[in-house]
Amino acid sequence: MSNPSSTSTPAPPARPRLTWIDTVKGLAILLVVLYHAVELAGAKGWAGDQLTLLTDALITVRMPLFFAMSGYFLLRRVDRPWSWWMRNRIGPFLWLFVLWTVVWLLTFEVIPWQRGDDGISDILLLIVDPSLGPWYIYALAIYFVAVKLMRPLPVGLQFIIGSTVSLPVACGVVHVDSWVWESLLTHFIAFQIGALGSQLLARIATGATVPRMLIVGAAWGAATGGLFLAGLGLDNLLRIPVTALGMTMGVLVAAVLDRYAGWLRLWWFGRNTLPIYLLHVPIIGLIYSLDLGLPSTALVAIGVPLATTVLAVAGSLAVWRLLRPIPGVFTAPWTGEGANTRTATVSAADGATDGAAVSAADTAGHAGAATTERPIPDRGTRR
Repeated sequence: MSNPSSTSTPAPPARPRLTWIDTVKGLAILLVVLYHAVELAGAKGWAGDQLTLLTDALITVRMPLFFAMSGYFLLRRVDRPWSWWMRNRIGPFLWLFVLWTVVWLLTFEVIPWQRGDDGISDILLLIVDPSLGPWYIYALAIYFVAVKLMRPLPVGLQFIIGSTVSLPVACGVVHVDSWVWESLLTHFIAFQIGALGSQLLARIATGATVPRMLIVGAAWGAATGGLFLAGLGLDNLLRIPVTALGMTMGVLVAAVLDRYAGWLRLWWFGRNTLPIYLLHVPIIGLIYSLDLGLPSTALVAIGVPLATTVLAVAGSLAVWRLLRPIPGVFTAPWTGEGANTRTATVSAADGATDGAAVSAADTAGHAGAATTERPIPDRGTRR
């Protein structure tokens, strides 16, 4: 006769992870690092027009996708009480934002950088001027609050509100005298698409084929190229369809790569975006503070930003491996649920994979910051 106390109900099987989402985030964070590597290389004469034009064009791809994937799983937990959200999502994001803003400002007190008059004393301004630090994490905290507040409203009305907030700023109809608040307002609609339109994104990924990817990619390239050649840029209403094409292209590319080129392990970068986001900016600053005496040649203009991107990603992950055992560095110092807090159920080995990444599945948003599209405070440049 068996002892009832010795038996237990088997745990339900774990839900399979959607690796295409991680691949999207992996592509996005690599594009963010490349963007900053190219931008700062240009300040030293180490970047050419080709890479600069490419990274400028990808504005309709990298951050919209990053924010969409950060909101992808939000509805699974949106109805939990505010106390849960403060402990496990909003609070951890604000903790990391404040902590790493201090780290960045201290770093740039030492490392030469094109940062104007910003200094550690500006920490008092970070709530109204999040450009001083990893603004992407700050944006997530705001977006989570906004989506939860609008939860009782019909989905259509939520999208109308989000479009009203984002699209006039994104299209240059309404001008905001702060690049970071311009970015925060611009990308809210992308976060909403991830949170409220996740089924649509999933259908796009499920139906991804190589021909479909090439067709959408060609359409995005033609539309973007046409706007740039016509001198219109993206500060107009045509940014809306171009961004829709860019986001669709990004999902299709990620799904195809995930299906046929998993050996690239882009999904791994997507699961570890947070350390890359938080650390790549100081590492690029360190690299570009070196007086290498490089000539302004085509090889340097292409090679330096690409090599810096590789070094910044590798360096970020190396530093993360050293610092991740320290509580409160890549997570909140308090215990909670998921990858955003220090939790007794996540071991150091687990954290190496997902814990510090605040992955899409766990964040119902993460960072990884970085990416961040422009954490570098250049107030005169549009995103």
